[in-house]
Amino acid sequence: MDIQSTITRVKGEYKDYLRQTHPDWADSTVSTHVSDAFYLYQNTIALSFWKCFADDGSMAAAQQDLLDYFTNEVISDRARERAKGYYKDLTMLKEFIDSKGGVRQYIGYEYDCEVTIYQYAKRVYDGEVDVKDAVKKLCAKVPCFGEGSHKFTVGTLFSAMMNGKVYTWKANTELTSYFIEHIGEDYGRDKLVNALQATLENNKYYYGQTGNKSTSIRRSCRRIAEQYDISISFGDDIFDGIIPKDSSDAVLAVDTAAIRYWLYAAGDGSANWESDYAEGIMAIGWPGMGDLSAYGSKEEMRAKMRELYGGTGSYRNQVLATWQFANEIKPGDVVFVKKGLKKVVGRGIVEGEYAYDEQRGEFCHTHKVRWTDKGEWEHPDQYVMKTLTDMTPYTDFLKKMQALFDEGKPEESLDSGEETTAYDPYTAEDFLQDVYMDAERYQTLKALVLTKKNVILQGAPGVGKTFAAKRLAYSIMGEKDASRVQMVQFHQSYSYEDFIMGFRPTETGFALKKGVFYEFCRKAEKDDERPYFFIIDEINRGNLSKIFGELFMLIESDKRGVELQLLYADEQFSIPGNVHIIGMMNTADRSLAMLDYALRRRFAFFEMPPAFTSSGFQAYKARINNIKFDRLIETVERLNKEITEDDSLGEGFRIGHSYFCTNLNISDEWLRSVVEFELIPLLKEYWFDESAKIKDWSHALWEAVK
Repeated sequence: MDIQSTITRVKGEYKDYLRQTHPDWADSTVSTHVSDAFYLYQNTIALSFWKCFADDGSMAAAQQDLLDYFTNEVISDRARERAKGYYKDLTMLKEFIDSKGGVRQYIGYEYDCEVTIYQYAKRVYDGEVDVKDAVKKLCAKVPCFGEGSHKFTVGTLFSAMMNGKVYTWKANTELTSYFIEHIGEDYGRDKLVNALQATLENNKYYYGQTGNKSTSIRRSCRRIAEQYDISISFGDDIFDGIIPKDSSDAVLAVDTAAIRYWLYAAGDGSANWESDYAEGIMAIGWPGMGDLSAYGSKEEMRAKMRELYGGTGSYRNQVLATWQFANEIKPGDVVFVKKGLKKVVGRGIVEGEYAYDEQRGEFCHTHKVRWTDKGEWEHPDQYVMKTLTDMTPYTDFLKKMQALFDEGKPEESLDSGEETTAYDPYTAEDFLQDVYMDAERYQTLKALVLTKKNVILQGAPGVGKTFAAKRLAYSIMGEKDASRVQMVQFHQSYSYEDFIMGFRPTETGFALKKGVFYEFCRKAEKDDERPYFFIIDEINRGNLSKIFGELFMLIESDKRGVELQLLYADEQFSIPGNVHIIGMMNTADRSLAMLDYALRRRFAFFEMPPAFTSSGFQAYKARINNIKFDRLIETVERLNKEITEDDSLGEGFRIGHSYFCTNLNISDEWLRSVVEFELIPLLKEYWFDESAKIKDWSHALWEAVK
């Protein structure tokens, strides 16, 4: 939804107006007054920004909105004074708008655009006009929104609100608020509750997808709920237990529960380092952006930067820095403070969530940090020229950085002597809620992991092996402590040198590098009273004898703690008893050889079948309540029966339930895409020499979603 062009136009014309009426003001003063005049808009404080300028009554309401915001949201000791200052700039903007003939004339159709859109959405819902005609007319009457936005608004958003269903898109805040309030006026309290509930679920869904908490829309919904005495919470507690999708399951992604490491410049040349250290904070600039948590996506940030600073550039590094600072840095993360291209002057642990304080001036975006080290060290590698960089994936860099601080110190953790990190709890009940498995099978699997030490989860494509593995580890630990979980993926080129240790080329020759499993075992060895979990995806894609080498024997449960001489080092090594190995194996991959008996003897194999009949999946089906979805599942269950009875395939080739599990809205388009791009290609692989079967079952699948 692009309504920025009008805002940009008005700001530019207002800036020219202030220059003419106040020729003694410096450009910086003019820019400040322009920015302050749009404070209500930038922070989505008023329900409709342009309607604030309608008359004296609407201006008085805007003044009260400002006071309420500073009193209840910012919790400022100077709430009344600050509200008064911003209201003064708002009245100056109104004088300018009035000189243009008033807000309705000056702004044009956008003044009432939410009213127009709502009227058409209501008519579509009431059956007075179809979606196609409504979208066509809205594109002509309200061109600031594109065809896709209008189609979503009148075809999906309104209906979802009326029925209390999640609508999975981030809609314009003013439009959403207007819809909610007027649904209540036109259809009654029950539908108002539905609209609020739908938006609540959308906030949770959107947080799960992006990590953004939709502060502005939640503030608006909270106000509406309080006004109509509806007990639906829009506080931060609604996100409890939700792990943002960005990194929850991908094998190579950074887990949001894990500690991340950041390289940070405290101003140009780290000129702010002394004040940051004294205040116990880290802070970045871009003050014109306002509260960074108010942006729903990086694209919104990019559009704002183009508006503020001009040009059509990507602002890639600036957008990434502001987004990560507001949405990804979290308490427990480690921050290294750089100076120049090679020096580091401090290290600390983040202790606070993102905070916006405009009174700080340029560096108004902050996190509280407990600085643990201060000095000056030189890193052997050259830094990137960026304000903020996530260094978590660069393990070699971090080892060198850690060595700078650990030199001359006793071996201990960064926060030794301080309180340990508190992790979110994760129980067996949480596992059974997330993974479609019954309690008895879960207890069996848990017992296998704890006694055998090495377990392979095997099954057909899409049964949720990778999804279950990390959650299984968390359930055994009783908490989401990602620092005790390591995940890798094997492939044909994976070797002992990657896994244990080996020589790797450097700028000056070769150096002995320790592998991921070696490092993990040494870490677990120092914490032998708690379980650690090493997860291997696609375990049968690697040459296990080549990868484990002389340690192949030591993974056995009764050989834990037994030491062997390592191949590349004059060092005795053992696999600690608290290390549990969980592998995943796709039984339908024809390209892989069967695992040898030596491996099978050292692992327990746990079959994970499709879970269509499980109570969890049945509850999922009931929540979706979609006839075509139910028909498709019934067809796939019949298909799985034929696959099982096929002598060339068997149970290991059945289609799993995770193909059909999603947080998205189950639409006809989504169902058709699953059939066309996932299921039918799989059948063509299975029955590559039986075209009749492919044709028959493709027809059956298409009929199910017809």
